[in-house]
Amino acid sequence: MASFRSNDEFFEAVAKLTAELETHGHAGAVAELRSGFGCLNGLTDGWALFLESIDKVQASQAERFDDNQRKALRAIRAAVYSAVYRR
Repeated sequence: MASFRSNDEFFEAVAKLTAELETHGHAGAVAELRSGFGCLNGLTDGWALFLESIDKVQASQAERFDDNQRKALRAIRAAVYSAVYRR
């Protein structure tokens, strides 16, 4: 998994980002990310659905995030992309 040493580290990063976004009033982004994250089922299709959610957030809301939040979202996306496309 790109830039994360374990699934636990990855899951912690997702939880940290969603909590921070929620604290900063990005409820729509949090809802979309949590919806996609809830699709993770250990199969590629679940990861692909999470990737779609991340891409929606990046396209429509990430410009309002601070630099660290955008960086975290990019790192999470890279890991999810790797899981979907095995790269």
